[in-house]
Amino acid sequence: MLIVTYNFMNNCIFTPSKLPARMKRYSLILILTISAISQVYAQPFVSVNSGLPGVGRGAVAFADFDNDGDLDLILSGQDNTYSPFSAVYRNDAGQFVGVESGIAPLENCAMAVADFDLDGLQDVVITGVDFDGSKTLLYRNTGNLLFVLVPAGFYNAGAGGDLAWADYNNDGYPDLVISGNWQTHLYTNNGDGTFSPDEAGLVGMNTPALAWGDFDNDGDPDLLMSGDAGSVGEVYIYINQDGDFFRLEAQIEGAVGGDARWGDFDNDGNLDILITGKDASLTPVSYVYRNNGDNTFSFANAGLVGTALGPADWIDYDNDGDLDVMVAGQNAGCGNAATRLYENNGAGSFYEFPAGLAYAERAASAWGDFDNDGDYDLVLTGISTGHTTRLYRNDLITGSFQPNTPPTAPGNLYTYVSGDYAVISWARSTDAQSPQNSITYNVMMGTSPGSIDVISPMSDPATGHRYMTAAGNAGQNDFMVFRNLEPGTYYFRVQAIDQAFAGSAFSDEGSFAVLGTHTTDQPLQMPELLLQHGIIMVNYLPVSRGEAYLIGPEGRIVETRHFAGNNFEMSVRDLTPGLYVIRLLAEGKQWTWKFVK
Repeated sequence: MLIVTYNFMNNCIFTPSKLPARMKRYSLILILTISAISQVYAQPFVSVNSGLPGVGRGAVAFADFDNDGDLDLILSGQDNTYSPFSAVYRNDAGQFVGVESGIAPLENCAMAVADFDLDGLQDVVITGVDFDGSKTLLYRNTGNLLFVLVPAGFYNAGAGGDLAWADYNNDGYPDLVISGNWQTHLYTNNGDGTFSPDEAGLVGMNTPALAWGDFDNDGDPDLLMSGDAGSVGEVYIYINQDGDFFRLEAQIEGAVGGDARWGDFDNDGNLDILITGKDASLTPVSYVYRNNGDNTFSFANAGLVGTALGPADWIDYDNDGDLDVMVAGQNAGCGNAATRLYENNGAGSFYEFPAGLAYAERAASAWGDFDNDGDYDLVLTGISTGHTTRLYRNDLITGSFQPNTPPTAPGNLYTYVSGDYAVISWARSTDAQSPQNSITYNVMMGTSPGSIDVISPMSDPATGHRYMTAAGNAGQNDFMVFRNLEPGTYYFRVQAIDQAFAGSAFSDEGSFAVLGTHTTDQPLQMPELLLQHGIIMVNYLPVSRGEAYLIGPEGRIVETRHFAGNNFEMSVRDLTPGLYVIRLLAEGKQWTWKFVK
């Protein structure tokens, strides 16, 4: 019996030479159909002869390190001599040129980019190993692609560790979490170039994957951890409650030796989860979990092939306004490996797109529009027949796909200040490709007009051009919270970031003043909240008057109420179902509760 097969990954058709007449006709129809499909999906990703050295067991990132309007590249890992390697490459009109950066070589590493000192230049932290042992190295970008080592005293996570930046305490400075070798450490950025350890009680993990994201839309980043916590393949989600962390008991399957990422694939305004790695039987798996908006998650039958020992990325590669998926690494079965790109069909699942990407294990990836043509390109590193680094140019816009366009700038800026506590908010933007709920927001703030000495936006304030491929620092919220602000006047602007990570122009500038009101550092008495018969009741308030904010499932303030006296009531009978936050502010103090309608 004759079997005709088509390999979409390699664009190959296999047919025997002798066929019965009927099967010849069927085969011809099949071949013509496949040819038509191949023409529609002509190779969208073109391998570029970049001259970049082959690297495996490493990390790679795009960032505009010299603020010249195009994305540069940092590459770290094991080279083809099995030695540690690190290098920075300047983007010269789409050509990558190696520079003397001052960054030391590491392998079996992870890296993260952020402007930790708020000087407008993107800095780098790398954790991994060299011939002398485990190291975690923080580098300050001094300009012109030169980096200086900062003696931060971070935990050395060793081979297979991970780290991630986020401003977990809402003071404007990026903080850092590091995990690996059965320990996890959180470091608070002191704002003076130093960091202090925070005893956050986070679980220790081996071979972890870390990601920050405000999955409950309450204005502060929560932490996703996947890895080996003593029982192979566990997921921990920590809810950030005003800088304290509490584990959410969620029914999510974990994995080791893979990746974990937040992303809103269904455009409902809630961050979903992508998990890859190996399960308890050491079989590669790939899972997507949908955020239900009430602190629970549901398994989404995404149809992804199980993948381990490589990256998992959310990326809108086709500029249609929803997040697609790329996974790279090892698959089930001896010697099987692949890099797969999945297109989001907009109905809750994915189908594989024949992108023609090379396979790699011990892989790493970075997406960024290195040629500034309006779509996202790919750098893929790893080990296949040897150590490899591939640069793929996304040429989808040469077909039926169009370049992405940025969102509109946010407007209607609003501020609220109580003591050293402040909230800024804005009207949501719109975008031609991305639904409104999927847009994230990015804030810049300083102590003088146009400055960024309180929050760095990692964007060009004049043009909105993004210095890196990432969501905005406010997430999908249309507000941002600040705590422990020093007395003075603060100036801020906001930009919108779409699903393809393109930034709008910044908004007009807003401002607010913080007076020298003292807020006690002593623990506050916690009032009592009750929900009965559709009525929120707060009793035993130790203040006489203040304001109450009801924040809806999309992170927007849906009702503001002034209160006087030691008790407060609010009807919630007419609210739509979902997770809500109620926040009371009075005399420099605040209380926050969450409830499900």
